[in-house]
Amino acid sequence: MSDLFILISFAVAIGVLVLLIARFKVHPVFVLFAVVAALGLLFRQGGSGTPEMITEGFGNTMASVGLLIVFGCVLGRALELSGAALRISEAAERSLGTGKKIPWGIALASCVIGVPVIADTVVIMLIPIVSAMAMRTRESMMKLGPILYLGAYVMTSLVLPGPGPLAAAGALEVNLGQAILFGGLVGLFGVAVGTFYLTRITTYVAPKPEFVESIAATAEGGGTATAGQGDRAVGAFTGRPLNLGACLLPVFLPITLIMIDSVLGPLLAEGTMLAEFIGFVGSPVVALALGLISTLPLFGREWATKRVLNDMFEEGLRTAALPVILTGTGGALALLIRNTEVAERIAAGIEASGIPPLIVPFLVAAAINTITGSNILGMLTSAAIMAPLVDTLGVSALAVYLACGTGAQIFKHANSSGFWVTTTLSNMTVGQGIRSIGVATSLSGISGFLMVLALYYLGLI
Repeated sequence: MSDLFILISFAVAIGVLVLLIARFKVHPVFVLFAVVAALGLLFRQGGSGTPEMITEGFGNTMASVGLLIVFGCVLGRALELSGAALRISEAAERSLGTGKKIPWGIALASCVIGVPVIADTVVIMLIPIVSAMAMRTRESMMKLGPILYLGAYVMTSLVLPGPGPLAAAGALEVNLGQAILFGGLVGLFGVAVGTFYLTRITTYVAPKPEFVESIAATAEGGGTATAGQGDRAVGAFTGRPLNLGACLLPVFLPITLIMIDSVLGPLLAEGTMLAEFIGFVGSPVVALALGLISTLPLFGREWATKRVLNDMFEEGLRTAALPVILTGTGGALALLIRNTEVAERIAAGIEASGIPPLIVPFLVAAAINTITGSNILGMLTSAAIMAPLVDTLGVSALAVYLACGTGAQIFKHANSSGFWVTTTLSNMTVGQGIRSIGVATSLSGISGFLMVLALYYLGLI
């Protein structure tokens, strides 16, 4: 097969993938499977070899990130159900929630909660509180609602255990401690730029009437289990104000353990008790499991009930199902690229064109996310394409990972569930959503990518 035939076939396959998902609304898991199977046959992997390749790629990917995605989704569900996410939001409001600091308080809370909790859920969970802030301060929901979404969306696109970052990190074999550290830095910079833009919006949009009425009714009736008590968020299970440190522990414990292992692991003598201990607790799957265990005190005496130990876990599993299967199928695509020498052809084309290599994963992720509305698919596809090219092009896997994550933020609009959730619950029109969410996510992605380029050319990543 000629180089031109392979490259054209691959480009057409990606175009078909995007068309079927975006135009015909076919489920991305089946589309990705069908595309990989068709390419496998076209590239002469064989009638029996193609299914074997798909199974191998799926299995290899699941071995590296499957449990991480599951535990991450369950952790996010635990923070949501226990009221911990609400408590973190309240703390941010109390510390930065006066005057012009309110938008930045919302952004800070959203960034923290958005590490383990997907952005759509963060908005659904906290939009009544943000509506209350808007009502008290006469701030526009066109400003505050998108800020709530932006912080969580950017962080879940760059920081583990978000499904997209886990998929990309697994494909690229990135050091997870470095991915968390630099993903957080790049993400915070992108959120700051996007938030700054949103604070400049002057169009006033009032909160939805039902949120305002609900807040008024709660105040008259003395509060609810999660509405607050003595100006502090109350645990949904304990009935008492939650300790902020206990709420933050499940978020930062796994991140800290992974980073400690990443920094100290290479410095310790192999086989020593300390090295073995740090290697165990700092392995991502164990660190996330410990983070999950650390949520149990948030449920008070109810921690040992079926509702917490079983039902909550099953709810998290349902959330994890799509990213797990999508990530595994994307692993099959990555293996196909390796097996068919597509990578070498793409690398040769990049080198011949003189295009800076990091622009490629950024543009691929941006295009797929913009067209399909899925940042997970954007990160996964761009990482699968670039994984075999890292050594050939002489770029670092970490830099490619960050380029994928920033590109996958670009331009959320009407094909995204997060866009509709935020626009609808913030009482905005579609046009207002494009001006706020669409522009802010584009700015966060572009500014984050510029930071990635700066870090790369300075030799820091």
